Amino acid sequence: MATLPPRKNQTPTRICSSIKPHLTPLQTLLQMGFQKHRAEKALASTGNRGVQIASDWLLAHVNDATLDECAPREYIIYACPTGPFLQQLEEFWSKSRQMCGWNGAHNYVPHITLVSFFKAPDECSLQLSKALKQVVDMTGALLDRPIKLEPYMSQNFMGFFVAEDDANYLKRLALQYVKEVSNSIISDTYEQLDAIVACFPWCGAVSSGTRCIPRSSRSISLEPHVKSLHLTLAYQFPQSQFNALKSLVETLDASCASNWELRLYSRDPRLATKQVQKVIYPHNPHETDELELRIGDYIYLNSEGVDSSSDGWAEGISWLTGSTGHLPVNYTERTAESDAWTLHRVVQLSKSVASSLNSTEDLDIVDGRSISTEPEERQRQSLHPEIIEGSSFEESEQSVEKYLRQTLQPCLELPSLQLLNNQHNLTHQHNPHTPTIEITANMSSVSSSNSVSKNVDEIMVEPAQIKPPRPDDTLSVHSNPEHSLHPNALDAMHTKNRKIYIMRHGERVDFTFGTWIPYCFDEFGNYMRKDLNMPKVLPQRKNSPEGWQTDSPLTNVGLYQARLTGEALHEAQVQIDHVYCSPSYRCVQTCTSALEGLQIKGQHKIKLEPGLFEWMAWYPGGVPNWLSSSELIEAKYDIDLDYTPIQQASDLSSQLKESSEQFYTRNHQVLLQLLERTTGNLLLVAHATTLDTCSRQLTGGAARSTNELRQVIHKIPYCSLATVEQVDGVWKLVEPECMPVTHSKNPRFEWNALTTT
Repeated sequence: MATLPPRKNQTPTRICSSIKPHLTPLQTLLQMGFQKHRAEKALASTGNRGVQIASDWLLAHVNDATLDECAPREYIIYACPTGPFLQQLEEFWSKSRQMCGWNGAHNYVPHITLVSFFKAPDECSLQLSKALKQVVDMTGALLDRPIKLEPYMSQNFMGFFVAEDDANYLKRLALQYVKEVSNSIISDTYEQLDAIVACFPWCGAVSSGTRCIPRSSRSISLEPHVKSLHLTLAYQFPQSQFNALKSLVETLDASCASNWELRLYSRDPRLATKQVQKVIYPHNPHETDELELRIGDYIYLNSEGVDSSSDGWAEGISWLTGSTGHLPVNYTERTAESDAWTLHRVVQLSKSVASSLNSTEDLDIVDGRSISTEPEERQRQSLHPEIIEGSSFEESEQSVEKYLRQTLQPCLELPSLQLLNNQHNLTHQHNPHTPTIEITANMSSVSSSNSVSKNVDEIMVEPAQIKPPRPDDTLSVHSNPEHSLHPNALDAMHTKNRKIYIMRHGERVDFTFGTWIPYCFDEFGNYMRKDLNMPKVLPQRKNSPEGWQTDSPLTNVGLYQARLTGEALHEAQVQIDHVYCSPSYRCVQTCTSALEGLQIKGQHKIKLEPGLFEWMAWYPGGVPNWLSSSELIEAKYDIDLDYTPIQQASDLSSQLKESSEQFYTRNHQVLLQLLERTTGNLLLVAHATTLDTCSRQLTGGAARSTNELRQVIHKIPYCSLATVEQVDGVWKLVEPECMPVTHSKNPRFEWNALTTT
């Protein structure tokens, strides 16, 4: 049989086969079976950080209604400060929010806008990123001194204007970038795409369809920001806040503004008219039109819809999945719009200063491939490939949560991570509004009690160190049977600083399972357990099952949370002398489990105090029908029948329309009377609000407004513990003796999912 001669002109398929080891991420995604326009959208949305993140994004966005729409992302270029000046600005941002509330400047990271928002097709995102580095390389000169900033204040704007010489330098960069993009990027990008279609013929139908931009329209319209360059500190604020903001601005020292970098961001076009909320509580949809909420996700909301909502629900869009649905707004808190942007590139503008963000340009890597020609740069890339992936505070095996872990920290929350040469130290500057996270290139120690170190293939979390008891800690006679106490030791204990331990209840059934009563009670009112996390039995009550609607029990996880907290207090040798509890059944359960953990159950009876109950404005239907003391005792709860409450349940009925200030005053006055009646340490078990309402005014703060209260309770998860200590006659919030309890969500398993084909 004759031997086939070699072919000189290979078909596109053979060409692709020969270059398979060198496929770009786009080509790899096409080989995986993703449509080209979807692959391009995924790469653009994830900052061209590689195949894995892009594929995770696509899997997360399977229910995104805009996945196949031709809606180009919006890009913007900022000059952003780093180093000491950034630290000043972050502190200013924090103080201005606390003192004066939200204003327009809080929507973005500190910046000087060089190129305003412009739209570009997804297929151009990689070239837009490369162009930023090329522009800086072409101009050559880097800043070797601080940018001169001149303060300006008026009744509706506060900020710094850039001095003329420095403004001209930044404008030249912006003009050069516009020129580079306009002249070269479009044609180069489409030539590459046409080559890809030649290699992957099945993509041709997509590229020639209505979605693809015709050759005659292949252009990007962008303009440099040529007006007075400025860094905004505050705008859209009430004139009544002018003096307070002015005093804060005057504390800023712009002479240290020597470290700067260029950043290329992009955003989902749907975000342009929305405000961004960050999810702080998970929510499982109970109805088909509800949106699933995952902690750490961002939600795009219409501000008008939030303000006009009569029931606290609004329609929003998930940043993580692109899905749309209704959600409880109080499960989120407002955050900067720029938190939901994608960071594509960071290019250093200052000499001898490492970037605050180790993104692709620091390693000269774009789209997962090195574009560096210097050997030392390639070596640096091989030593630290993991920094491109990023890290976060939570691990998960689910692909969408993996994407959140990989993209949230480096792309959105902007931690100040400095990777210097060998002669420098690895330092990390925290954004005060982000979790305490350390991202390191090796296993060297970092200055954080809860540091996270990521080393190539894994994220390692160092457990918090358990501190030994402090000299002024009050020891418990119940904590260690080996303690040998002096006859006068108990009297000596009460001379120590007095403390109040304020604890929120554990995980509740209704918030975990949603509408549970119709499924867990038969027609005769008998309780039926439907999940291992539900209680085995429920105590008998007169108004069952309706009474459970506003007086939910704890889940088994909630009981365990409470016992863990009690055990931690026991290990810290905490002394408890009096126990007070909200009449809500979930609080009674939490209190009992905590006392079990403290190993003092039976030594202290639980005193039910209706005055510690939640804000009555949340209960327009009236005071819940709690279990009576006799019903609780029959259910084996150790209730103090001799205790006379400071406020009776009937007193709350007249306070259904109490304001937030009246609510704070109610809880505060109850606490003051409890302190007058007793000596020693108090344990209060109640609600999320209680941690603030029973400590804020006691420590000298003012009652919060409704919006402020809504924001603070989002930061108080189940079984949170606050400690207030009296030091020299003054009450102060202090660090609790025990660590917090943290765990991830565990969704319900449906076994028949395995039977589907």
